[in-house]
Amino acid sequence: MLSLDLISSNNTTDDQPEKDSKSETSTGGEDDVTGSAECSFYDGKCGLWKCTPGWLQFFNNPKFLVISLSCFVLLQGSVATGFISVGLSSIERRYNLPSSLSAFAAISYEIGVILILPFSSYFGGRGHKPRVLGISLLTLGIGCLIFASPQYISGAYQSFNSTLSSEICTNKSNSRPICSSPLIYYYPLFIFGNMIIGFGSSTLYTVGTGFIDDSTHPRYSPIYISVFYIASVLGPAIGFGLGGFFLSVYVDPFSPTTLTSTDTQWVGAWWIGFVFAGTVSILASTQFFLYPRRIKGSREYDKLRKENQPVENQGISFEEDHNISLFKMLKEYPNYLRRILRNLTFLFATLGVTTGAFVIAGVVTFLPKYVEVQFGVSPSIASYLIGGISIPAASIGIFLGGLTLFIFKKLSVERLALMLLILTLIELIIPPVLLITCSNTRIAGVNYNYPNSTKLSNFAIRNLNESCFSNCNCETYLYQPICSEGVTYISPCLAGCTGQANSSGFYSNCSCVQDQSVTIDGKCPEMCTVTIIIAAILLFFAIVLLFYNNIPFLKLSLRCVADKDRTVALGIQSLITRIFGQLPGPLALGGIFDLNCVLWQETDCGTRGACLEYNRETLKYSFIGLLGGGIIITNIFFFLAWITWKYRKIPKEEFQKE
Repeated sequence: MLSLDLISSNNTTDDQPEKDSKSETSTGGEDDVTGSAECSFYDGKCGLWKCTPGWLQFFNNPKFLVISLSCFVLLQGSVATGFISVGLSSIERRYNLPSSLSAFAAISYEIGVILILPFSSYFGGRGHKPRVLGISLLTLGIGCLIFASPQYISGAYQSFNSTLSSEICTNKSNSRPICSSPLIYYYPLFIFGNMIIGFGSSTLYTVGTGFIDDSTHPRYSPIYISVFYIASVLGPAIGFGLGGFFLSVYVDPFSPTTLTSTDTQWVGAWWIGFVFAGTVSILASTQFFLYPRRIKGSREYDKLRKENQPVENQGISFEEDHNISLFKMLKEYPNYLRRILRNLTFLFATLGVTTGAFVIAGVVTFLPKYVEVQFGVSPSIASYLIGGISIPAASIGIFLGGLTLFIFKKLSVERLALMLLILTLIELIIPPVLLITCSNTRIAGVNYNYPNSTKLSNFAIRNLNESCFSNCNCETYLYQPICSEGVTYISPCLAGCTGQANSSGFYSNCSCVQDQSVTIDGKCPEMCTVTIIIAAILLFFAIVLLFYNNIPFLKLSLRCVADKDRTVALGIQSLITRIFGQLPGPLALGGIFDLNCVLWQETDCGTRGACLEYNRETLKYSFIGLLGGGIIITNIFFFLAWITWKYRKIPKEEFQKE
């Protein structure tokens, strides 16, 4: 580059004293300009333009940078993973959405990231990184407010049964509610809002990670990045915890309701988290506009990285032209792509993590709902459970991964790839954890015979024509479950109850119930507390294993490519992972939920709404098959990454051209 040419020029001048003074002066002038530009680049101060007060320079160091980025990733994780996953079942119930549609609303975040990532990672990596991050956080906040907007404009929530009296057995015909404007009209706002959140999050793991690596000592870089990634795990965990608390609050806090959080028609305040995170994000974005282009001390860190670069990358010039034009950036972009995509180790490692992302993205999106379904707990309890497990487990896994690299400081790329292969093989013990669930809820006429009935009832054969309620004019679309002797009935009418519920929620004179005993309002309670505890303990260790390889994989991705390609490589990797992993994963899981639904809610307009009951057994084995298959395929790709690096051919002549 220019600075190296000037050094060579000065050496030539010393050897030839008769060199003309004009040329010497010109060279010296260029050297001064270059040195001045370099000093200006590396020695920036915190502040806005000329306003750089001394007290603000206290924050011009890697520690506060990592704190700022950790706060960013906390907000991003609490929204993109926590609040969305936690609120998914409530949004489905509130707006009568099947899981396949709610899954598409969830992955619209990934669509937003995919649309802007190729540009944000490349231009963000070459531009003023802190300002790019500030704009990103501001955009994320706006997206949060848009995502919550259906709550402001759709009116107060009315449960499906709120306009009807208790559905008891009577000869009178019941009139269906008048079909109002379908709530699905608000569905596009979820997609658009989450897409804007994706726009704002696109630079965080590419530009943000690269900025940390640029601003820290190479030896301590894994520790700083580990702190950043621990915050990325704490974000979803905090989202689960806060989201669970918000779901224990009624969706319309200032409207009276007779529903309780255990009621099947209960909808919690899913939207509060988005309003809170959106407001904080907009306010917090201002701090990134105060950072200089490069943190104080980063000049020395750049030199150390060049000295310790792999032998096969020597000869490449890592100097950045910081005044590069937009045209030149676009012209050079295909060269970056060609060089990165011809790196087989990087490519196979990316495909491996993409397969894992397919599974993990789907599981993380629907894990609170999965716990809610399999163990019969409320959405808020499921959120607390997942948050309580994921906070320590994922943090321990990520920290152990970073600590391993800190202890074994000089692990080669080959050994990093081998480490990932071994860790992924160990993950094969995780799928059997999902075998531990509660048994299916016994629902009369759906998967369980009516008492004294000779007609078969299972998930394949429905029986809602029993003689015990044949004269009751029951509406089969109405879901108002009651419980008697461990059996759940779809409604009091379908249990043949003629006695109205009293203040304690008891029905009487139920002809379909054994000895016409008294029944209580609501589904039958689950009796599997011990099962939940065992499953939670095993899930804790499973999450530790899943997150242990995060830092080793990131380190492999950073070290198997040239330093000048890092930001673009991470951007391409993120793009591939999102398109083929994180994008289709939740859709597949949403489809699995819908395929295992055995009882659908019917809207007042006669269309199919949200799922009310699932077949737990088939849902469990569907999850196990998806998780186990994903881990096996991931193992294959990591094996290929290890082999291709071990027996690679170094294209030295190509590096020399750089």
